Amino acid sequence: MDNRQALNPQQSVVVEACAGSGKTWLLVSRIVRLLLEGVPPGEILAITFTRRAAQEMQVRLRDWLYELASRDDDHVREFLRQRAVNEADIERLLPRARSLYQEFLLARPGITLSTFHGWFMQILQRAPLNSGSAGGVQLVEQTAELWAEAWQTFLDELHRQPDSETAQSMLVLFKELGLSNTQTLLRKFADKRSEWWAYTVGQGEGALDFALQNLRDEFAVDMKSKPQADLFARPHFAEDVRALASLLATGSAAQQAKASRLLMPLDGILPTKEAFALLWDELFTRQNTPRVIKANKGQDIGRMAEAVEVLRSQLQQAYDQLQAQQIYQFNVHALRCGAGLLDAYQTLKQRQQLLDFGDLEWRVCQLLDNSDCAEYLQYKLDSRYRHVLLDEFQDTNPLQWQILQAWFAASKAVDSEPTVFVVGDPKQSIYRFRRADARLFGVVREFLQQHYHAVHLKKNETRRNAPAVLDVVNGVFEGLPAYAGFERHNAHQQALPGYVEVLPLADLPAAPAGAEAGAEIKLRNPLLEAYPDREEGARELEARQFADKIAALVGHWQISDERQQRPAQYADIMVLVRRRTHLKIY
Repeated sequence: MDNRQALNPQQSVVVEACAGSGKTWLLVSRIVRLLLEGVPPGEILAITFTRRAAQEMQVRLRDWLYELASRDDDHVREFLRQRAVNEADIERLLPRARSLYQEFLLARPGITLSTFHGWFMQILQRAPLNSGSAGGVQLVEQTAELWAEAWQTFLDELHRQPDSETAQSMLVLFKELGLSNTQTLLRKFADKRSEWWAYTVGQGEGALDFALQNLRDEFAVDMKSKPQADLFARPHFAEDVRALASLLATGSAAQQAKASRLLMPLDGILPTKEAFALLWDELFTRQNTPRVIKANKGQDIGRMAEAVEVLRSQLQQAYDQLQAQQIYQFNVHALRCGAGLLDAYQTLKQRQQLLDFGDLEWRVCQLLDNSDCAEYLQYKLDSRYRHVLLDEFQDTNPLQWQILQAWFAASKAVDSEPTVFVVGDPKQSIYRFRRADARLFGVVREFLQQHYHAVHLKKNETRRNAPAVLDVVNGVFEGLPAYAGFERHNAHQQALPGYVEVLPLADLPAAPAGAEAGAEIKLRNPLLEAYPDREEGARELEARQFADKIAALVGHWQISDERQQRPAQYADIMVLVRRRTHLKIY
């Protein structure tokens, strides 16, 4: 990658950089180049995803500027060369470089190095009083207790009004999913509340009705129709069933039996639901795939195939209509209860004057995009920040980007757009639980290329991994549709030894052989006798295999440490697990 383009202070840039390629070095170097060009510190906004990352950027910038102020001229010249400063400009910029540390310390306002949510809080705090967003609110990060209280409040309200639509919908969900799955479903809905608010914005009390009407239109569902009854009431449906049955009656014994079963639903004795189920079972498998029905020798293959297809298509059409009704009805119950739980959660926070991350993002989005104060706030941002740097952009969620886009679009409209520097790696998106979407990286890249004439650069050389590790990474991502255009990663240290091993799956020992023929079979009473657990499950066996592998490494494998070889130590090993739940087993 050409650092001259990436660090050009006048150029908007999107950098797609792999792990260990120096993304933070690049971003902080870009800030240094901006300061060298005379950009006031207060005009720089740098956003990353965690407070720790923001603090690391702050410390690195401060240390570098101190280095420029205190080291000899040769060191400073080399520092500037590494950051792609033109050789002809180095001598001219030496005095400027030495003054940056003092300017950095004394600047008021200084550089904004923050997380998205830290910056959003600043916007809320500086919003006009008539925006309704200022004063007295506290940002809460741990919300588990709030959710538990909101859930209990929601259930208590349903107990007080057991005949309400929401209470009846909750009973349906409990019956269909059980308590735990219902709670998980509704919590997932509430976690997507920003999307729900965006979808129903401006609807007020009619938000649920608005969503349900759109759902009906999407499914093209007629809740007044009765697909199964309507099918049997069709003028020619019974004739179509009898036509197939008559063809089958001329075949084998199995076909004759099928013909008899096909005619049973037509006698009018069975309820419609059961009659439909009998016909369905004859033409479809348990997996709802078409059942094979072949003509016997001497039967007309064409007539048989046509008769089967005529009947099967009518059954499939009725089944699809019924499924659409059931899916719609389930969504009615889920949306109704989800909206109820969300209302309980929001009311609880309002009483305690609390905001969570979702509330914060939504309020700022509304302020910058859909409020009477939008133009004022966009002007304030335009006049304050002229250079925006976004770190780890693959962890940005759509609402955060919508906030930035509202500002960028307004700036573009008045020819006052800032330069934008974006760096990230879609393969490293780890905050999906906060609605991050790695696909957003490509959307933003196209937006900045189209509207900001941004340069797209790729940095595929890593200082972190050995070639052997990168071979595995390249093998995993090459050819994946979600990562079209993937370019192979290369190691900066080609001679660095590396090794990748995938441990085999832990196989449980075979269960004890069953009782001998004729022996008495003893059944367990599940109410009185617990299920006999194995002494070691698959996870324990996997943990034992894992521990044995570590024991084989420590003291036996050789590690390259500052160009010296030494035996591997426990301190050299980092263990990553998907969840902490079973960490103690390992």
